Amino acid sequence: MISANDVLQAISEIHQYSMLLIELKNATTVVIRHSADGTMSCFKVPGSLKSAQRAALAKTGPTIEEFPVKVLSIGELIAELDGQRAHHIWLEAIGHDRKEHAFLSIAELKAFLRTNPHR
Repeated sequence: MISANDVLQAISEIHQYSMLLIELKNATTVVIRHSADGTMSCFKVPGSLKSAQRAALAKTGPTIEEFPVKVLSIGELIAELDGQRAHHIWLEAIGHDRKEHAFLSIAELKAFLRTNPHR
């Protein structure tokens, strides 16, 4: 299960990546996205996203035509994730060499972030 502490820790750790996506067991995907100007946005989309859709979100952000997006505040993000179970987790890095890391649990994501702090 995802805790509020897990969410806050992930937010503080993923600044060097473009985006964290958490697909929940309830068929919702929650996204924490960092833009090139350093701002962070949180939102959710219904269902799961294919690899190309995740890459598009990381590069350009959501547009209403592509995804039915609900923007979330940090408080709403924590409330949305607290007590939920993750189905899939992706950590996206966009640049010359696009990188996508996949995880099955928050514990696995946290272990990766601890052992790869600057990747």
